[in-house]
Amino acid sequence: MKTISLCALLLAAPAVWGATLTHDYDLTSSLNDQVGSTALVSLGGSISGSGYTFAANQGLNLSSVLSDVGNYSILMDFSFQSLSGYRKILDFQNLTSDTGVYNLSTDLNYYNSAFGPNGAFTANTAARVIITRDSATQLVTGYVNGISQFSFTDSTSGATFTGTNGIIRFFQDDNITGQNESSAGVSTRISIYDGALTSLEVAGLGGPQSAAPGVPEPASFLLLGTGLVALAFTAKRR
Repeated sequence: MKTISLCALLLAAPAVWGATLTHDYDLTSSLNDQVGSTALVSLGGSISGSGYTFAANQGLNLSSVLSDVGNYSILMDFSFQSLSGYRKILDFQNLTSDTGVYNLSTDLNYYNSAFGPNGAFTANTAARVIITRDSATQLVTGYVNGISQFSFTDSTSGATFTGTNGIIRFFQDDNITGQNESSAGVSTRISIYDGALTSLEVAGLGGPQSAAPGVPEPASFLLLGTGLVALAFTAKRR
């Protein structure tokens, strides 16, 4: 009985996470925030049951959603029609800098500090991109479908949102190069967390077909496994 009681306590123990889901957008229904109260702003695309469909530079933006513009995790489920060259995914500095997260000929790229391996993206195929930044360590990490693609120390703070009200721009190229480095595509979800998710938490969120992304709870599975092992040991002794 003592072992069973211990298992119950383990299973009931709360998991501790490094980040909280603060804003969540299911783009197959609307631009409204399902967790907070700040709606996404459309630049000309359209909403349907298939998601937010946009032409080149018809992305989305958000303002005043980060309590710390350098400490966050941003999840984006989307597909691009074109993957040739640079195609901007995430802009940090309100279109005043070429710095940002891109697709670069099928790899996830932070221009101009980090490159992931080729083949991360396929045209017209949904992917889940998660970008995290830890303000304490300045570490920026980019993931595609739960797998780390790059990681670097952002000593220049290029991956902080320095525009008015910390504006975040999605799928829209900056005004610096004039090269229109954007793509048409479809996005089905955007989620914002108030800190940097760990690699284990990101892996738990999976790919774009996964359920609505609350904070993953891998520790719960570990606790469950501990409880089951203890129960099995007790049963064997009996």
